[in-house]
Amino acid sequence: MSKYTIQDIFVKYGDEYIKNHHLSKEQWKVFNAIRRCGTKELGYHICTCEECGEEYFGYNSCRNRHCPMCQSYAREKWIQKEASYLLDCRYFHIITTVPYELNEIFLYNQKTCYDILFKATSESILELCEDPKWLGAKVGITSILHTWGQTLQFHPHIHSIVTGGGLKNNHWVPCDKDYLFQVQVLGSLFRGKFLCYLKHEFENLNTKFQNLKEFNKFLEPLYKKTWITYIEPPKGKTENVIEYVGRYSFRVAISNDRIKNIENGNVTFEYKDYKDNSKIKEMTISAEEFIKRFLLHVLPEHFTKIKHYGLLSNRSKKTNIRFCRLLISKILTKEFISNISRKFKPFQCEKCGSTNFIYSFKYINKRLCYA
Repeated sequence: MSKYTIQDIFVKYGDEYIKNHHLSKEQWKVFNAIRRCGTKELGYHICTCEECGEEYFGYNSCRNRHCPMCQSYAREKWIQKEASYLLDCRYFHIITTVPYELNEIFLYNQKTCYDILFKATSESILELCEDPKWLGAKVGITSILHTWGQTLQFHPHIHSIVTGGGLKNNHWVPCDKDYLFQVQVLGSLFRGKFLCYLKHEFENLNTKFQNLKEFNKFLEPLYKKTWITYIEPPKGKTENVIEYVGRYSFRVAISNDRIKNIENGNVTFEYKDYKDNSKIKEMTISAEEFIKRFLLHVLPEHFTKIKHYGLLSNRSKKTNIRFCRLLISKILTKEFISNISRKFKPFQCEKCGSTNFIYSFKYINKRLCYA
């Protein structure tokens, strides 16, 4: 267990921070949820063993998706569900990012810009994969939104896990190479689509530009700039893919394990310096700056940060997976899926070992328990 937590920082320095800063509705909800998580302010629950009657007491968690203390259970449940959709094929990890010049527009138009980021990413990958020059088939994509860099600065990007093969004319087309398509081609196509969709939304954007002409002039240099995209070749066994995706899917801006010290109004945390061979370094910033950076990554309310496309689109996901498995002729064993489910051990009675409990909850303020 980590010695220091984000909750400690919010409790110790949060009151001073909110005196000097304006918080959005979503940020207020996250701020209060993390401060109250696992405390008497969110109420408590009593677990009564059905076998021996032994009782266990515990405080309620906030269940907020931005709280690092509440992600383990959600991640394991998601892994169990998504494991049933795995195919016995290679998988590629693709990252698409936008240049820092767009950060201000993103911050003031988060939902619109995040939607465009998802749309431009998924359409670019699907379009290139269906091109006969590359794979020539329809693939499956799971895309996850991240908005942070290692030092908590605002850095919106998408992680996409893509099947190394797809469907074409009711046939499975495998990818036998270490790439689906050239990364430079993806970068150019993604850049064009994103900027095109952003222009179309100009009338709905909150920006400093008076008209579309000014906006186009601002965007013009971005067409000439190389947008950073990355395609990681397949690695490891197929069954490791869902664990890999799970880690990305339920990550928050910073985990408690990375926080190394809190004292004298400062916070010290670890980060990975990708510009220096991914060396682990430490950074110390004021608690005020830390809270500010953390709250930058609070997503709009009800915004979905994990989306599926192509073969994995929600409408036809189950049918497509069954058909692909028949074509591949290799169905993942039940043993693998059950091994994943056993990773998250259920709570057991210390007296008799039973896992069957009757739960009773007492809420102080039920609205604070969910986000």
